[in-house]
Amino acid sequence: MPIYEYRCDECNACFEKLVFSGKEESIRCPECESKKVRRQMSCVSAAGSSSCKSSNAGFS
Repeated sequence: MPIYEYRCDECNACFEKLVFSGKEESIRCPECESKKVRRQMSCVSAAGSSSCKSSNAGFS
């Protein structure tokens, strides 16, 4: 069960969500409750790796 990063098309909020198989259609923005959300590309990191630079996407 992966954790995905999403951005809301309505309020532009960014959030992470643990997604169970077949449940992605029920995801809502935690800020405005909109269902208009898009899954974002994620950086993959390994312990001790610094190859992924932070962006202004609102994730830490």
